[in-house]
Amino acid sequence: MVSNLSWASHFLSGVLVVPIAALLAFSIAPTCSGRPAAAEIFEGITYGCKQLEPSKEASGVVHWVRINLTAPGIALYVTSQDPTAVSQGWQYRLRRVGEVVARERLAVAINGTLFLTKSNRLLPMSGDLANAKEPVVADHTISHVWGDTYLLWFDDQLTPHLRPSKGFSEAELAMAKWGIGGQDLWLRDGKVSSPCDRRCYIPDAQTAVAVDLPRKLLFLAVGTHISPNLMFQTLADLGARDGMLLDGGSSSSMAIGAGASVVSPGAVYGWRPVATQFGVRAEPLR
Repeated sequence: MVSNLSWASHFLSGVLVVPIAALLAFSIAPTCSGRPAAAEIFEGITYGCKQLEPSKEASGVVHWVRINLTAPGIALYVTSQDPTAVSQGWQYRLRRVGEVVARERLAVAINGTLFLTKSNRLLPMSGDLANAKEPVVADHTISHVWGDTYLLWFDDQLTPHLRPSKGFSEAELAMAKWGIGGQDLWLRDGKVSSPCDRRCYIPDAQTAVAVDLPRKLLFLAVGTHISPNLMFQTLADLGARDGMLLDGGSSSSMAIGAGASVVSPGAVYGWRPVATQFGVRAEPLR
């Protein structure tokens, strides 16, 4: 936790930027107005917005992208540890997904793992120190080893791997160039797991990642207010076979990069800075 003096200095110095317009936007139910149901926005990347029928399990929208990992120019991005954070006994500094998309010239990115932070809980700020709960792999370097997690990883050829049980072997880590840990692998073989525990039916903002391993397709999705059950059913309808949850709630975020066709660049949902991001680089459409 940061001290009140630290919080005040951040606020007064303008480090915390939460425009009134942004707060008002989050108070209005999100819609897909002006957004495509499905459209290619970069080479190998299709974006879509699905309006959800209001129910006990959902309201608002789901923003999703489908990435063809075999398309020319596709490359993955996972947050690397921050050397200045490591020197202070931490791993990362909080960053908003939109900031990372712009700085790293990504086509799209979402928030990543659960995390612990030194921030004020109500007002986390970009630059604050943080640790990831689940491990990530960035360019063949794993952040830390923790076996109580599912690990979606990719080898040098961007072939995705996601075992149906938690944990990973030394051999898998040796081959993993990119990877991200998550929880609740409730989409398996194209079907939502049954029985699904009660958490599966509770709506909240959700971030999910999924794959079709044989077709080398990657799916990223953020829902504004949706149960995991309906989130994974939405992904299955799009062609995903296996999927898991990443950090959700106020952490859920997605941003589109500059050069996109059809949609405007910038944050499509989310404002909170997070410890890790998972994204994709791609070529603009010709």
